[in-house]
Amino acid sequence: MHWKTWPRWLRDTCSVVGAMSLVLIGYDLFFATKVVWWQVPLQILVAFIAVGLWSFYSYRSQAKRRAADQQKALAAQQRAERLAAQQQAAAKQAAATQRRNRQRNQQHQHQQSTEDQRDDS
Repeated sequence: MHWKTWPRWLRDTCSVVGAMSLVLIGYDLFFATKVVWWQVPLQILVAFIAVGLWSFYSYRSQAKRRAADQQKALAAQQRAERLAAQQQAAAKQAAATQRRNRQRNQQHQHQQSTEDQRDDS
């Protein structure tokens, strides 16, 4: 199995635990006065489990957060599109109402002028 095909959280866990293991073994070799060597693999295993669990849940939480953010962005975009469509419909309706009012006013003015002409005659 290739390293790149592993999940990101597992690769990060191996990197961190590998570095921690080197530091632990280096400390035990150079600075510790009484080392219980049979505990070193157990300490590394416990570190792998702890860091692995933390890393797994951290990446899963980030994925959920990203999905929620994408859903929010999609909802905002749909809201903006719906608002734009409503504004466009309102503008069309306002133009139609303005056109009707203009025609009604023109008819009213025409009637007024014909009535005025009749009255003058």
